[in-house]
Amino acid sequence: MERLLLRLAFLLSVACSPAVQGQEPVFLQLLGLDRVPAPTQLQPVPWVLKKIWQEQTAAAATGASQDTCYIKKLGVRGNVLRVLPDQGFFHYSKNLSQANSCLQKLLYFNLSSVKERGQLTMAQLGLNLGPNTYYNLGPELELGLSLVQETPKRAPFSAKTLVWKSVPRPQGELYFNLLGVAKHWTRTPLRNAGLFLHILIKEDENLGMKLQMEDTCGRLKRSLQAYLLMVSLNPEQCPPISRKRRAAVPVPQAPCKNLCHRHQLFINFRDLGWHKWIIAPKGFMANYCHGDCPFSLTTSLNSSNYAFMQALMHVMDPEIPQALCIPTKLSPISMLYQDNDDNVILRHYENMVVDECGCG
Repeated sequence: MERLLLRLAFLLSVACSPAVQGQEPVFLQLLGLDRVPAPTQLQPVPWVLKKIWQEQTAAAATGASQDTCYIKKLGVRGNVLRVLPDQGFFHYSKNLSQANSCLQKLLYFNLSSVKERGQLTMAQLGLNLGPNTYYNLGPELELGLSLVQETPKRAPFSAKTLVWKSVPRPQGELYFNLLGVAKHWTRTPLRNAGLFLHILIKEDENLGMKLQMEDTCGRLKRSLQAYLLMVSLNPEQCPPISRKRRAAVPVPQAPCKNLCHRHQLFINFRDLGWHKWIIAPKGFMANYCHGDCPFSLTTSLNSSNYAFMQALMHVMDPEIPQALCIPTKLSPISMLYQDNDDNVILRHYENMVVDECGCG
């Protein structure tokens, strides 16, 4: 990630030059994008991503230690979160008005944007069935969710039942674990034919009013919203912890501006033209390390033992280069952005902000 930081700093310095076009693919590849997104307008941020983003930002502001490869709110490992909206359609049939059938809908989620390497750790279907209120109670519902086996051309669909359950009043939002299904879809995209949702009115002799049933079904059709929340763990950005890093000693105030120390660098995404698809943050204080590492002060500039020996050898043989001023402590950032399919993605990055510098 240090290399990514250097690339971002370089992009900022040449933002107005044609060189930016040659460097953008490097950054886009790290985001799992094949080209620069060009949305006509930024999509609203789904509430679950907004909540996680706010918690991450608040933790970073307090300086609290955080693992950006663990989503505390969801209880899973991962550093890439995306919400895929439902692109399916309602099915209307003459038989729908018979018995207690309320609505039928094909749910479809386009997984073509899931291209980066990584382990899928969570896939959760969210179904919003309307306001969670006790003031307008309707009849109890029966909900069926099935995996469509082939591309649907007409109903009834060839499907395998996944869930069949009663839904108590009030309805509110329901969640279903689809990790196994989503893994199957990502491995074999052509088998992704969607899900079939069937909602029925649970028979109640005390109700017995067709008008109330029609009112309930009408409200469901107007308010029904579905989305698929997916969490991935990128092994390159979240490597396993093999050993404890050497604790960094804070760099003292340098008596000379030429000595190794941290310099401020704010990366503004608007300067790069990326504000059209990066939702938040608008930019971040990346900082950078610069300065000399002379032998006489190497031990006081947060240096490694190797840097000290290198500086010593440089005194004996000037052809041996001096130790370099490099980051010794970095902290993470989170980014909300919109991909080429208008999906909103929250991605966490380690080692993006330089906190301390030293010789190495």
